[in-house]
This record gives sequence, C-alpha cells and structure tokens, in this order.
Amino acid sequence: MANHRNKEIRAALTLAEAAGWTVKKSGPRAHAWGTIKCGYGHRPCWMAIYSTPKNPQNHAKQIGRKVAACPGPDN
Repeated sequence: MANHRNKEIRAALTLAEAAGWTVKKSGPRAHAWGTIKCGYGHRPCWMAIYSTPKNPQNHAKQIGRKVAACPGPDN
C-alpha cells in the first residue's frame, strides 16, 4: 500500500484494503492522491482520495462510510 501523509487517512486506507478494496496511488501530476476501488467490481464503489483535504478526519470517515456501504460479493 502507498502511504498517505495523514495518519487518520492512512488508517482508513488500511481498513479499506483489509475489506478487499484496492488502493491505487495517482501519478505525480494528478490532483487527487489516489483512488480506492472495491474488489467486487461494483460500479459505484470507488472514491478519490485527496492528498490535502480541508478536514482529514472527515475525509477518513468518508472513506470508512464508502467501504461500509459496498454491497459486497453477493450483489
């Protein structure tokens, strides 16, 4: 996993990976730090991860909510 500079976001990304999501770091000229995508191929299950969000704690919570909202392998 690529390391994010913020510890709360880094912890949320670790939990996403443990839930089967893929964390992909963007290139050096990208606006977003990277993206996460569910491992089951659901279309709405992806999210952009920002390198310097205004409120890192809220961004980490958004990551957790997105991972929890994924329907999983059944759907």
